[in-house]
This record gives sequence, C-alpha cells and structure tokens, in this order.
Amino acid sequence: MKELVIGGKTVSNDTPALIIAEAGINHDGSLNQALRLIDMAADAGADVVKFQLFTAKYMYPKTGGSFTTANGKEVDIYNLIEEAEMPEVWIPRLMEHCEKRKVGFLCTTCDEKSTDILEKYSVDAYKIASSEITHLPLLKYTASKGKTMIISEGACRLKDVAEAIDEIQACGNSSIALMHCTVEYPAEMKYCNMNLIETYRKIFPDAVIGFSDHTMDPSLAPVHAIIKGAKIIEKHITVDKTLPGADHCYALEFHELKKMVEDIRAAERSPELFALNDEILGKYCKDVEEGELIEYHFIHRGIFSISDIKSGDLLTSENIAVLRPGNSENGLSPKMYEVILNHGVRANRDIPMSTPIVWEDILNLQDVES
Repeated sequence: MKELVIGGKTVSNDTPALIIAEAGINHDGSLNQALRLIDMAADAGADVVKFQLFTAKYMYPKTGGSFTTANGKEVDIYNLIEEAEMPEVWIPRLMEHCEKRKVGFLCTTCDEKSTDILEKYSVDAYKIASSEITHLPLLKYTASKGKTMIISEGACRLKDVAEAIDEIQACGNSSIALMHCTVEYPAEMKYCNMNLIETYRKIFPDAVIGFSDHTMDPSLAPVHAIIKGAKIIEKHITVDKTLPGADHCYALEFHELKKMVEDIRAAERSPELFALNDEILGKYCKDVEEGELIEYHFIHRGIFSISDIKSGDLLTSENIAVLRPGNSENGLSPKMYEVILNHGVRANRDIPMSTPIVWEDILNLQDVES
C-alpha cells in the first residue's frame, strides 16, 4: 500500500502513527486563539493540526432547531454554526504558522464550496466528517481533486462505509484513510469498539485505518486503537476546557495532549506494557450505537431548499442543497441530488426556504397514481 500524504506528512501501515490535533471550532472566532492552538499542538508533539471550513447556509436549514452541547447548553444549531464559521482569509495565515512550527495543516470540508476554497490553497488532503459519509455528491466532488481523502464513520452502518469508499475509488482516487469514530460528545468507552479497527484492516486493506476519539480520557482509547493497528489518531484540543464554546469541555488541554502523544509513542514501542480493556475493545461489527442515535438523526443529510422556490421553478444548486436536518424532518437522500440537478426537475408547488425536499414537491402524484 502506498503512503498517504496529509499536511506534508506521510503515513502508511509501515510508519509511526500520525497524530492529528483537532483545533476544529475551538478558535472561538479569534485568529490569535487559532494560532495558539497550533503552537500548543506543535509543543505537545502532534504531527498535524486540523481546522474546519463550512458555511451555515450549506450545513443546516434555519429550521434545524436546538442542539444540546457537550457542556449541557441548549443553543440554536444554525446560530451556533454561523458563529463558528472560519474566515477564508485565515487559511494562508494558519498554513504559514503551521509551516513555521513544523506541523501539518489539515482542514475538514463540509460542502463543495469549502472544497473549492481549500483547493485554491493547494492542500494535499481533505477530511470528511462522519455527518458527510452519506453525502455522496460531496465525496465524489472532493475525491475528484485527487488528494488524500480522510473519512470518519461515526453514527453509520457498514454499508454506508463501503458505499463511501466505493464512491471515492470510482473517481480514480485510492488515497483513502478511514477513521473509526463514535459520534457522542463526550463518547462513552463502552461504545469505542476498538476491535472494529481489526475488521477494517481486513476488509479495506488498501486504506489506512485510524481513530477519531471523543472520549474524555487523554490516551486510554487512543492507546487501544494503536495496539489494534490504527495509524492515525485524531483528538480535539483546546487552550482552556472552561471556555463556553460547544467543543471545549471534552477537548484536551496542553498537558493532556502531551500525555496522549507520549503514551501513543510508548505503545508503539512496547505494546506489551499496556493492558487492554475488554469493554473498550468491544465489538468487531459496525453499526449505530445507542449513544449515537440522537446524532444519527440530527446529522445525516438530506436535500433542502436554501431559498424560496416558486411552483414551476427549476431546481438548481442555487436553490437546493444537501444539509444536515438537525431537529427538522429530513429531505430526500443525497443520492438524489445530482439526479434532480441533471434532469431539469421543477417544483410542482411553492417551497419556502429551509424546507426538506420530498417527492411530493417534484412529482405529480395524481398522474403517477392514475
């Protein structure tokens, strides 16, 4: 298997594990805080720092409703995402600072426009979050850039994972990293199922298998992942757990990140020194865990209107998008997005903005029934 390139770093089954410090949205809208997160990751020994690029309009409908954060605060999901948007003008500054500190730069893309922005800056890899694993149009579009694809698989089923990998490979892109993940914030150890890493290594032998961790302990789950064969470890970081943002309370502060890096390297050198916990090892099969059920319905995307649509209007990429539903009813499967765009489909009734697109919006059901 060839080596993957991620943030200028190489990783394969024959290299030490790549450690990704997930800065994510924990910059809280401050460029200086984002730069501090890069410094923290570099000082702790991480290999790569990852941010997230998205626009609220292309992530949730305004009808997405409320979301309970990891620290128990109930917020409007659309407003939360809008406030967490990272300005494009930061990207060259962040990349420059990563280069200065000798850590790689990586960014999650959540929509096609974000992929286009990152492509302008010649990134060598794209991260796809768990919520986008069934967003096949985004996978196809991003994979076509020919860069390393890192996909997380939380809150989904094995068939979703296989379909996502097939879609990427169908684009002629074989540079794939698959990140095992539990979409629960924070995640419980009993849902880690580290044995699944062994399963993935067998059924996806051409992919690099990793682990994206949301548990509270700095290194317990990552060490288990390393011993089971993970070659990429990703974990959220923060300059201060007590900050009010949605992702701070379960992220690692500097001393915890440093411990995780040290424990991972120790586990690589001497795995026999670490006792494995059967509860953390868990199952060999992939399914949606009980702790992920709320997220499963909240984050897996469907087709929505992103502007008011009049009866008879052509459906285009300017008035519909594939969004996470939040607490809204969901729209048609993302698989139907390109079908709708490519076949001149028109609305058969008025559709307000932020409405899930359903069959009744585009088919004359009376004619079908007759």
